[in-house]
Amino acid sequence: MEKFKGLKDLLKTLISIKSVSGFEQSIQDFIEKWLRKQCLYPIKQYVEGKRYNLFLRGESPYLISCHVDTVPPLGMKDPYLPKEVGNRIYGRGSADVKGSIAALLKAIEIFKNKYPHKNLPFSLAFVVDEENNSALGSEKIIELLKKEKFCLVLEPTYGMLCTSQMGSLEFSLTVEGPSAHASEFEKVKNPIKVLIGLVNKLEKLFNRQVNFIMIKGGSLHYIVPKKCFALLEIKIKKGESWKEMETLIREIVKDFDKECKITFRAEDGEDFISFSDEDFISFLEETHFEALGRKPVRGTMPSWTDAANYHKAGLSCAIFGYGSLKDSHTERENISLEDLECMTSFLLALFEKLR
Repeated sequence: MEKFKGLKDLLKTLISIKSVSGFEQSIQDFIEKWLRKQCLYPIKQYVEGKRYNLFLRGESPYLISCHVDTVPPLGMKDPYLPKEVGNRIYGRGSADVKGSIAALLKAIEIFKNKYPHKNLPFSLAFVVDEENNSALGSEKIIELLKKEKFCLVLEPTYGMLCTSQMGSLEFSLTVEGPSAHASEFEKVKNPIKVLIGLVNKLEKLFNRQVNFIMIKGGSLHYIVPKKCFALLEIKIKKGESWKEMETLIREIVKDFDKECKITFRAEDGEDFISFSDEDFISFLEETHFEALGRKPVRGTMPSWTDAANYHKAGLSCAIFGYGSLKDSHTERENISLEDLECMTSFLLALFEKLR
């Protein structure tokens, strides 16, 4: 039996609303109407063109923020047609992050039914553009923040309370060299092999893997390619600087292969972030224990999130949610009904404590 009536159907509705980055208006319209039914009236903050954030100021210095955009289908069949298999709901955005949005909206509905004349004891931000490198939504909404000092960013973290966020350096490499008929491949340097050799060297020197986000090179015609391009990423650990990492990689690239032209370009960088407000973290742990009978495990969010922008603005942050980050952005993306209910229970307990 469903613990929170209508929660599952709410998530299915959210999944069915296409909200790829750049096209968030429909889901923002749905969220605004949902809040208005609870006699809550968020403001629209236009970010770019017709794209806008939703913001609702509450009665405490606490802010709950979630992004409403998703990545494109990326090979997922019928991504906006939610499927229920066993106790799991599949669809684009189900874990990242519409499951948390569904839990948040349902918890707000329950809270307002219980306390119809009370304003929310926290502020709300529904932001656009998180799935792009620009992250314009959270960057812009900082302008509206006044008394907000603590921010809970909702993301799929497997129910882990993330008290830090991994840094990263995203960079591109282009390797160019003379071409040749493929039967004589031994007589020239193949840019693809040179690039792979360079990445192997980086991995050994820094003792960590380099992620291939994208690689282009070669053709079906029988020829050694003239050029290879790759978009890559390396994680930045605590105590490291992405700018220092960039400098080191530039030095390695410069001396790696004199026969080929190798071009390095830093695309984006973010240092490791520690969210050091122990009182805020402990408050969230205690709330989780009261709601579910256990404290969440602490950990590090391995991906960039909007918490980076809130942290820069001086807010104490934490990142939390249910669902699998590993399966997000893939054709396997899903969230379990148990996770949905756990998230709703946690948020309801949080609302009561803040009240």
